[in-house]
Amino acid sequence: MLMASVGFLLRLPVVRALHKRRLLFPTVLLIIAAGVLVQGALERSKGGESGEGVDILVPLPTPRPIVRSDLEKTPLTYFSDYWNQLGNGMSDNFVTVGPTDAPAILIGSNLALTSSRAAAAVLEEVNRSRLTREDSDTNDPEAVSGAGNEFNGEGGGQGVDLPENALEEPLPYGLQSWDEEMGLALFETDIGSGNGFTLTDSSDLRSGSYVAGVTLDPSGEPTITPGYFVAVLPDTGRAAGDLVVAMDLPSTLSVAAIVDLDGAMVGVAYTSQEGLRFVSARAMLGLVDILQVETLCRSIEVTNLDDLVKQRFEVETGVLVEYVRPEAFVQEPSLRAGDILLEWGNTSLESVEHFLSLYDAQVSGSLVRYRVLRGRRRVIGGTIMPPSNCEPVTSEPVRLPRFGLVVQWMGGTGDGIEDSSSGWQVVAVAPGGPAERAGIEEFDRLRSIDGRLLEDEDDRPAIDTVSASDEPLVISLVRNSRAKLVAVSPRVDDGIDAETAER
Repeated sequence: MLMASVGFLLRLPVVRALHKRRLLFPTVLLIIAAGVLVQGALERSKGGESGEGVDILVPLPTPRPIVRSDLEKTPLTYFSDYWNQLGNGMSDNFVTVGPTDAPAILIGSNLALTSSRAAAAVLEEVNRSRLTREDSDTNDPEAVSGAGNEFNGEGGGQGVDLPENALEEPLPYGLQSWDEEMGLALFETDIGSGNGFTLTDSSDLRSGSYVAGVTLDPSGEPTITPGYFVAVLPDTGRAAGDLVVAMDLPSTLSVAAIVDLDGAMVGVAYTSQEGLRFVSARAMLGLVDILQVETLCRSIEVTNLDDLVKQRFEVETGVLVEYVRPEAFVQEPSLRAGDILLEWGNTSLESVEHFLSLYDAQVSGSLVRYRVLRGRRRVIGGTIMPPSNCEPVTSEPVRLPRFGLVVQWMGGTGDGIEDSSSGWQVVAVAPGGPAERAGIEEFDRLRSIDGRLLEDEDDRPAIDTVSASDEPLVISLVRNSRAKLVAVSPRVDDGIDAETAER
């Protein structure tokens, strides 16, 4: 029947003529195209209750949000709307902490985990407030001992430049513990509305499974970055428990929860000293346990001697000195790595454990005697016990309270201010004080005060003298390799600058 219909059409004069001239097929295509255009025009011209030719544009569907452009047109983007909905329900598992409102993940109902950057911000604020408060005695060593702006924390509050009595009082913002090397900080909080994420074992995930990183943006809203789970490293070695994921998180990230399709936390991503790090949920719990345990740092590290070594050196007791942190001592000890430490505090050493018990029993600042075997020579020496935080012993800061300024000698050996590693540095500026209004900032390095060069740590008496001055100081300083010259008027007793009082 189809052949009969085609034969009938070909017998029509017009069709037959077009067929002979080989124009039949193009003509059919033109007719079809014209029909489509006419139909579209008719649909656009419909509208109006009275049938007038009013154009009505059919609204296009709302485009799907692109979470990551580099993953567009991949299966992952089909879950885009799902991820957004999942992320919106996770804000209860986050809080913001510290003076910078850093995002933190709730661990239980009252603890929050975040990057150690948040702890550094808290400690800098505490240090600045303590150094610039007006009720402190000028340059009182007891009040400013160990002050500074360097942050090299250890777990449990160890290793930060704060006086010992400062750690006896609770730190602001609920800061509990931190570890700069680990890159994490723990805060206590009572503002969380949830109990934290549900944890899941990442070893149950297959490579290629969908995961996402969830954190808070600067406005406090949850943001989500999809990605793929690759593997979790075995529980051996330094990187044990680290996650391997394909995910484009920003390098400035504070902390993010890595979740699966059910919203359960597979692990955590955070910024450490080595950059962005991903750890499994199990490894994260281990790190939290370490943060909650106060650890001591020892500036002398030793190891046991082999019996054959003892026979060779003809000693019955002693331990090998593996490492000495000379910068942690008030005066560098004669003790060296490679020495065989025979006695500590006039007591013969039986083992590493014996040395540690004797070391920890010594009070910081006390004198301890020791005896070592160096080569074939026996050497007797003594040293002042360093603090338990292993931090370098720094110069005491000099406070200029009338000028709202605190300076401190930093690094170097006193060979000259041109040495970029040494100099008198501004470590704190009182908010709203004379120095701040004059444009002085933290980390500025002083070149001179009233024309007197400040070249080494021995210039401390000159700074002490001008700290009580009633006259404005002309201070030459360096900031970002550029010299500046500023005049700072002292604050009078009633809180008004001398320059203002004269007016």
